Amino acid sequence: MPRKLPNFIDSFMEYTSNKGSPTLYRKWAAIFTVGAALERKVWIRTAKGKLFANQFVICVGSAGIGKSLATNIVDELLRSIRTPETPFFISPTSVTKASLIDALNDAQRRVVRPMEIPSVNTFNSLTVVPNEFSVFLPSWEADFMSTLTDLWDCKHYSETRRTAKLSIDIPDVQLSIFSATTPAQLTNLLPEGAWEQGFMSRVILVYSGEIVETDLFDELQFESKLYADLKNDIKHIYSLWGERKITDEAKEVIRAWAKTGGAPSPDHPKLIGYCARRAAHLLKLCTIASASSTDEPVITIEHVAEALDWLAEVETFMPDIFKSMKIGADARAIDEAYHYAMSTYMKENKPVLEHRLINFLQERVPAHNVGRILEVMERAKLLEKQFVGGGLGYIPRGKRAA
Repeated sequence: MPRKLPNFIDSFMEYTSNKGSPTLYRKWAAIFTVGAALERKVWIRTAKGKLFANQFVICVGSAGIGKSLATNIVDELLRSIRTPETPFFISPTSVTKASLIDALNDAQRRVVRPMEIPSVNTFNSLTVVPNEFSVFLPSWEADFMSTLTDLWDCKHYSETRRTAKLSIDIPDVQLSIFSATTPAQLTNLLPEGAWEQGFMSRVILVYSGEIVETDLFDELQFESKLYADLKNDIKHIYSLWGERKITDEAKEVIRAWAKTGGAPSPDHPKLIGYCARRAAHLLKLCTIASASSTDEPVITIEHVAEALDWLAEVETFMPDIFKSMKIGADARAIDEAYHYAMSTYMKENKPVLEHRLINFLQERVPAHNVGRILEVMERAKLLEKQFVGGGLGYIPRGKRAA
């Protein structure tokens, strides 16, 4: 099963062009697909041991921007690997911690290499591709997040469940996650301090606000030659095995990058934990760049340059996530509060008492944000404060009231 395409990622981008999904989503969908197909079968060696190419990637953007096209094509291509002879395990999208571990425990791979020692290699590898991250993870559970953190590291995993009298012991694990969410969902999911914890430092957040105009009837051509070649090549990539050696020249480029602190580095305070793990992310990307284009077990300076470009590009937009999370939540609250104030005022023809607006907002935003939102609405002249017999009240003003 020789390769049909010179570079899987480039061809993936060609296949999905002008199909309604932002460029950055499609690029990281392709990157992730290669990394997931490599499972634990391809690695590089670092001072800390073997490093595999599995990733946790979450596309972040507003509803309807094209996130599901990216997740769907990843799912389609990875499922195309599966035959009775070539198992590839994809997790259910909605899971508990226990059911995810059960799926991982069942996802055992056995690779026979007769000419090598050991000749039989056994490991457990699982990929998760939910369209909505909130379906996979509806709430932040500290125990579940710690487990996901351990699984990204591809180390030994074990647990004992007293109630089921079940003992699980998996010496060699690997988990890959590709999903999507909106800034609002991310805001609702993440508690204070989540950005400083281990899970979020292992996630590559791919943010895009790009709007792609497309023909409503221009579908992906699943019967096209290019798609057939992509399926052929992802199966070929899946068949690769062994360590990828980094050339001395490539090592020097990576060392030079590390000495500068990985410049340019994201400087947003919530990305401090992520920045501490950028070297690992870069090395995973180097492995993927190599496997995307060659069977030679080598990582060259060209692969490093490509990986650095990918990382720099995605990190440029990461801080925009936090603006979108904050602006999105507050903007919705302001819109809803204004609509409530206006409809109430038009119905009753008198100022809306402050306590009614406070109670309305407390159901939609954290309590500490209520006063600030009312203040913003006053300064924007959306609300005018008035004293009435029952206390303080507001009359809706501004362009929306016109």
